Amino acid sequence: MSDDDDGGMLLNFAAPQANLGTQSLKKGKKTSIKVKGGRWADRRKTQLELMGRSSRKQKNDPGLSGANETPVASRAHKRGSDYDEDSSKKPRNDTTYKPESIVSSLFTANPEIKKRDYEKEIDESKLIPSNAPMIDPNADFKALGLHENLLKCLDEAKFTKPTKIQRMAIPKLISLGHQRTRTNPFPPQPRDMFMQAQTGSGKTMAFTLPVLNMLLSSKGNINRQSGIYALILTPTRELAQQIYTFIEDHLCKKACNWVVPGIVIGGERKKSEKARLRKGINILVATPGRLVDHIENTQSLDLSKIRYLIFDEGDRLMELGFEESIAKIIGRLQKEYKDNDYLGPLADILPPRRVSILCSATLKGNVKKLGEIALNNPEIISANSAEGSEELDHHMKAPEQLIQEVVVVPPKLRFTTLSGVLMNMTRGKGNFTKTLVFLSCSHSVDFHFIALTKDGKRLKIERERKEILRKLKLSKEKTKEKSKNSDSKDQDKDKEEDDLLGSITAMTSPNISPDTIIYKLHGSLSQQTRTATLNEFVNDNSHNTILLCTDVASRGLDLPAIDYVVEYDPPFCVADHLHRVGRTARLGKKGLSVLFLMPGDEEKYIEKITPMHGDTLKFVNYENVLAKAFGRSAEAVEGDDNNVGDNEKEVKRKGNKFNREGAWDMYATTYQLNLEKWLLEDSRALEIATDAFISHIRAYATHLSTERDCFNVKKIHLGHLAKAFGLRETPKKLSSNSTVAGDDSKKKESAKNKMFRLARLAVKSQNDEFNFA
Repeated sequence: MSDDDDGGMLLNFAAPQANLGTQSLKKGKKTSIKVKGGRWADRRKTQLELMGRSSRKQKNDPGLSGANETPVASRAHKRGSDYDEDSSKKPRNDTTYKPESIVSSLFTANPEIKKRDYEKEIDESKLIPSNAPMIDPNADFKALGLHENLLKCLDEAKFTKPTKIQRMAIPKLISLGHQRTRTNPFPPQPRDMFMQAQTGSGKTMAFTLPVLNMLLSSKGNINRQSGIYALILTPTRELAQQIYTFIEDHLCKKACNWVVPGIVIGGERKKSEKARLRKGINILVATPGRLVDHIENTQSLDLSKIRYLIFDEGDRLMELGFEESIAKIIGRLQKEYKDNDYLGPLADILPPRRVSILCSATLKGNVKKLGEIALNNPEIISANSAEGSEELDHHMKAPEQLIQEVVVVPPKLRFTTLSGVLMNMTRGKGNFTKTLVFLSCSHSVDFHFIALTKDGKRLKIERERKEILRKLKLSKEKTKEKSKNSDSKDQDKDKEEDDLLGSITAMTSPNISPDTIIYKLHGSLSQQTRTATLNEFVNDNSHNTILLCTDVASRGLDLPAIDYVVEYDPPFCVADHLHRVGRTARLGKKGLSVLFLMPGDEEKYIEKITPMHGDTLKFVNYENVLAKAFGRSAEAVEGDDNNVGDNEKEVKRKGNKFNREGAWDMYATTYQLNLEKWLLEDSRALEIATDAFISHIRAYATHLSTERDCFNVKKIHLGHLAKAFGLRETPKKLSSNSTVAGDDSKKKESAKNKMFRLARLAVKSQNDEFNFA
């Protein structure tokens, strides 16, 4: 065999290497190598190398990889990464954590307010009332041609002199009748009438007295079965109830008891109204919606003899969307109209055709539209123009004896400043006062009612009404099926408690003053509750009374002796402002109105209302309000009014620049924190406050587009505004917890869960920024 014939076999001889012992170690896994001497870290490193294992640092370092491994380029860390930072230097808590609730100070981080002249003083003795009865000695009701019976009624009610609008309108309305005689069997057709006058100038008497005077001239030839001769349409139920009460109690019962007035409004039982219409009515006061319902469903309703069609508060009728209802009513009147030949003995007394009268304090586009629908060649009577002139006054003005104050308040201080204003109005006064506070929505009314009456007592009439409601609910439950389970009964019970809580409309307010009673009124209440509450507020003359209400009380209501009007939420249009402040300073009496605005764009609203008030508009520093209300000790607040004068002197001496360490600042902060603590402890009150905040924001977004430069919801600091409702949660969380959308199925908090929640709050309050007892 040759040397080359090796069969293709190759031999590879490797020399012994240093790591040969390592291969033998791999076979016996339990065998370990001991290294002596040096530091523990160095010994461990050497031990791992001998065992063929590398440390973490070597694995992560591509430069230490094996020869058969492909090196991978290392990537740079991202900007801002804390990868190489020592873990011991990192904060244990996440810096991005946001607390669920925020406790902020009242007097920090507030927006800047424009500098104003707060020293302006108005001499009230030089203010001449613009809506007062006439001073002319020859101007009396007798000279207007009214019946003797009506004159006696007016004397008993202490109406001695007519106002300007009454002197201009009453004779013309009386002259519409008595025109048909033997010598003049075809008199000229009477003209419709547009009546414009300031709020509180007596427009209601201007159109009711001529109607009663016409019926008195019949000399008893009419009764309740004769038919309906006058129809008065009003935008709200309260105004309709007021006009009906005035006609029935002050005129019909004393001057002509054979004339029967009637009323049909929403919220009342239609069955009872049908019975009254069936028996007979001579003067009908109604709201458009309910009247249309009776026109379509009540066969006994006869509108063929109506000769006076009166639209009171015409602008509000159009704003509330009654245009379609009014068109249906006018169409029915034209369809059923009968000539005077069918009226028998009243043919010579009544106007030869139906006369339409439109009354309004303002002149807007919707009023003109209503005039085009309802009026035919109207005669214009304006108390703001010269007598005999048929020109409308396009400049809306408030009564000249009304003083208008404007308070620019940071959002966080709104509730505290409102409380301070009410405290100053009710404390240290010789006589009891009546105040109206206007808010934007019913949820806001409910919240401020429970917040201002905290720790107060319910009035006796409320306890009686609660007992009546309880009996009615018990009687209804007896008729229900017995198959309902216990869970549904518990939910019904919780709902009844909520209903009873919402039905409370009058409570004392010890936090404002010991002798103050606060009422609430809004459209979500039942008609019976609204009527009872309004009557109690009007007739209570033994306490300081405050009515929290929406715009349901801003139109037409003649609330006697209203001393103050507070516009806590600005109105939705300038015309509404005029109607709101018109609840005071009526018939020549003095009045004061306070408007709340927030710093920023809302301050532009002052330019819009300045032409209405002229020189009677003044600015008030909110710090002055707080200093007067909270700048006294707790003992002085209880009733010692001697310190008030000293405090005012101190305010003037310091030039309205208060020391932030003063007592008034501390008391105002404590007052706000007490509200916030109460909401945290009462889940039901917290829910009401949350709903009020959400509803307030929604209502704020409904301002007219022409006023969007003043009221832009996107420019509101929602967090600061939430504090005015006593809320500490962020606005985003509040919106998710709100029940405004209509989720009434939320169960009431159990006693066990409430106990645990209060325990958690007690622990958490130890770390709060403020911890007031």
